[in-house]
Amino acid sequence: MRPRSLLLVLLLAALAAPSPAPAAPAEADRTDTTDVYETRRNHLLALPKYAWNALVHPIGRFTIWVEHEQVPARVLDLFTNEAETFGVFPYGALGGETGTAGGLTTFHTDLFGRGKGFSANLIGNRDNYKGAALYDDPGIGGGPWYWNASVEALRTGHENATINGELRGSGSLLQLEQRDARITLGRRSNYGETDGYEPEAVIELRLSHGFREFVADGPLSGGIPGLNEAINQLSVGASAAFDDRDFKAPTTTISHSLNYQFPGRVLLFADDHYYSLRDTAFPERGGLAGIEADYVVGSGDVRYIRYAAEFHRFFTLFYRDRILGIRVRLENAHPLGEDSLVPYSDMPALGGGQRLRGYRRGYFRNQGSLLLGAEYRYPIWDTWNAFLFWDEGQVFGRYGDLEAGRFEYSFGAGISVRTERAFLFGLRIARSEEEKALTGFSLEKEF
Repeated sequence: MRPRSLLLVLLLAALAAPSPAPAAPAEADRTDTTDVYETRRNHLLALPKYAWNALVHPIGRFTIWVEHEQVPARVLDLFTNEAETFGVFPYGALGGETGTAGGLTTFHTDLFGRGKGFSANLIGNRDNYKGAALYDDPGIGGGPWYWNASVEALRTGHENATINGELRGSGSLLQLEQRDARITLGRRSNYGETDGYEPEAVIELRLSHGFREFVADGPLSGGIPGLNEAINQLSVGASAAFDDRDFKAPTTTISHSLNYQFPGRVLLFADDHYYSLRDTAFPERGGLAGIEADYVVGSGDVRYIRYAAEFHRFFTLFYRDRILGIRVRLENAHPLGEDSLVPYSDMPALGGGQRLRGYRRGYFRNQGSLLLGAEYRYPIWDTWNAFLFWDEGQVFGRYGDLEAGRFEYSFGAGISVRTERAFLFGLRIARSEEEKALTGFSLEKEF
């Protein structure tokens, strides 16, 4: 064989033969490739990541500490009895209807050992006060009917009181004294063991009595209906609502045993099915639709009908727990007769932590209001979620006054905290034409 042919054969044999495994590199010679696709080696490009971690990490660490130390349970133990059916808590406020004030709130969830409920709160200072009390029978005879009775009282001359709204810039403020008593009788389609786990239809009838008296501490331009009058009024009304927020169809099987802690879910086994508690503080599907109306007659020229309709709907976007919520609310207080009036304090209002969030509470007020809203929600830690929102709304005297160009808008962002069963609190910051950065804190959730 020619030398050239022999060389070619040897080369081909060498290429075809399996190559021996290379010797393992020394620990110091290994290259860490975990950050090849990350930007943190370029600190300038990583600034958004650093900012996000700086915001979220302390929240996460605080949440872990709260859970580890069982802080909520310790607080309850401090202010409630052993069975947690009765408690007395300190109560305080900064700003709002009363201004800086302090008080107490109390509750009892098992009066007479029969499941009846009572709650009351009172907060005030030398000039202003606000209080309420509620007695509730959640199931007459254990059935679908329920009733409750409530009283509320308010006296305020504070500049941030809801009734002042746009009047803050007029150089004069209203001082309001208001009392209400109400009895409500209702029926719900879902009660008993699966209450809170299945969709629910509710109807209510109510009878109310109210007292209004508001005076101005200086001259006011424009008429204020009911100003400088003591008004007693009686109303009768009804409402109906259907709520299937976050309803999940019952199943006959689950992936883990019932004593397994499902993240963010509370399960119930009944009627050979597993039910999931509806998380109405962070619904991922379904919605809420409701209507209500009241006929009101009172001293002087008070005679009007008030009605409202509201619709919420929730959709999943991109991922299972990325939620888009939409909201529409229409409210009107319509005088019955040319000389009839609607007291200024009872007119529909926009502004505050629930309705048109970039404006202070009650900033806009008239005989009618229309509110549109959208909110994008996404979880950031366990039962913490962030949200972005856009609100638009306008008030009007008659429907003919509604115009597309008259909508006021606001937008912003916030964080809400909840348990697996209920909303706890929310923090937000909003912007509008009136407020560059209006911050707020909420202990209740309307949408």
